Amino acid sequence: MRVFKCIFSGVEVFCDFDRLLVTEDDVVYVLEGKYIEIGGEDYGLATNADEDAEEGAVAEGAESTKQRVVDVVHNNRLTETCYDKKSFMAYIKGYMKNLNDKLKESDPARSAAFVAGAQAFVKKVVASFDDYQFFLPPLSDDANQEEAILVLCKWEGEVAKFFFWKDGLKGERV
Repeated sequence: MRVFKCIFSGVEVFCDFDRLLVTEDDVVYVLEGKYIEIGGEDYGLATNADEDAEEGAVAEGAESTKQRVVDVVHNNRLTETCYDKKSFMAYIKGYMKNLNDKLKESDPARSAAFVAGAQAFVKKVVASFDDYQFFLPPLSDDANQEEAILVLCKWEGEVAKFFFWKDGLKGERV
């Protein structure tokens, strides 16, 4: 199992513990999300209420508290954020520049491939911009949001595909 952290902010972005990690265009990791239900756990209270019914105990509200959430968002504590096309382009240009500068220092051979792949991926995103949602990992108070990795999500029917910038992450085995 690997935990992936943002190379700029150091925050944990996602973990590959329960699914296959796929790479697209050699620049993004793709995780497929699915709906899960959370909440409404009983922890045996209804059983106790049945046993204690003579004393007036009742089990209430357990089922009404269930929520349907996307597992990738819930498990990785991602927070949805909003961008219009202009603000997204401003963010992505700055992020790509910072990421490319970091690549030039650490892996100059990767830089050219990254730029080509990233430009192609961003063009796909911009072409169908309204189909995407944007998420941020949990940031500390002193983290710079403009440097943090942005997670993109595109729905294909009932399947949510999450895109994480491959070169913006550092995987650590745990």
